[in-house]
Amino acid sequence: MRKPILILALMLSILAAAAQTLYRDSINRIAQQDAELFWLNKKDLKTFRKDRHNYTSDFFKPSRAVVSDSTLLKDSVYVKAYRRFAYEKTRKRRTIGHYVLWGYAVLALTLGVAYATTPGKH
Repeated sequence: MRKPILILALMLSILAAAAQTLYRDSINRIAQQDAELFWLNKKDLKTFRKDRHNYTSDFFKPSRAVVSDSTLLKDSVYVKAYRRFAYEKTRKRRTIGHYVLWGYAVLALTLGVAYATTPGKH
């Protein structure tokens, strides 16, 4: 009689663990989609760039304006995931100088290749 109860208890614990993983995955997916709309203003971005390692900063708190479901603001799993995704998105932002520098590098490389492959005296 103990074996069926033991097997049933084991199956229930496995199902509970699987359900919890599915819950976390779906919450992470929702947080990632909501964080795509996140954008820091110039003033906060300058402040953030001074200390890029603090993803728990108040800059990345989700607000009612950017969240698809406001009841998720009380869910700690959602808030942590949202902060992480918003931080990663902001950290990957580049300045205009970054793109200008890459543009000049590509131009210089193109001119160098064109000069090296032109026949004639070098």
